[in-house]
Amino acid sequence: MQRTTIESLRQAEITALPRATIYSLFSQLLSSPHELKPLGLSSEISYEGLPYDFNVREMIDSYLNDDPEALRLKYSGLFEVGDDGPPVPIREDLFLAQPAKLREDLVRFYDYFGYQLDEEFQWQMDHLSIELEFMHFLIIGELQSDNDKLSFQLGQVDFLEKHLINWTPLLSKKLSTLDESDIYTKIVIELEDFLLKDQHWQKETISHKDVAGG
Repeated sequence: MQRTTIESLRQAEITALPRATIYSLFSQLLSSPHELKPLGLSSEISYEGLPYDFNVREMIDSYLNDDPEALRLKYSGLFEVGDDGPPVPIREDLFLAQPAKLREDLVRFYDYFGYQLDEEFQWQMDHLSIELEFMHFLIIGELQSDNDKLSFQLGQVDFLEKHLINWTPLLSKKLSTLDESDIYTKIVIELEDFLLKDQHWQKETISHKDVAGG
């Protein structure tokens, strides 16, 4: 089967920027508040051109109105510390109990598309925030590329399925069992909704052609 995009549905020149913006937004929201600051967060982001219904203004306002020190404590308590490791690992490899070849597959994705991590983040290349930032990178690649547009488009579909949809719903469920009212639980629940909508839309823009026999 050969995959191609249906450009009349994809309309990257319209849909790419709002999609990339939301991926970047979630990447910032789920990065460690101890490391990356100041964050470029605002509830006044544009959803114009987004090919499906999605709005996270209320969630962003809740995050911005929370006490920064309280956010750091919540984040550490959920994702970073614990007697037997963090209660809820926010790294794919750890959350899924280190399945074989997972990190190698991430390396292949990053290397193929030329995505480079700073040395300080190499050890956590499977962090949810970094995976979301990689999706942002791929979407911008789709928007700006003249020769490899299809590669960036199919890369999004494959990476979303292999390294986001495969574990984010499980992460959402785990967080919900601990505290449904926690800001980070709400963020991951919203993220799951967004990823599923984006996956559904992307699949609708991909056609499969049987090229057997030439």
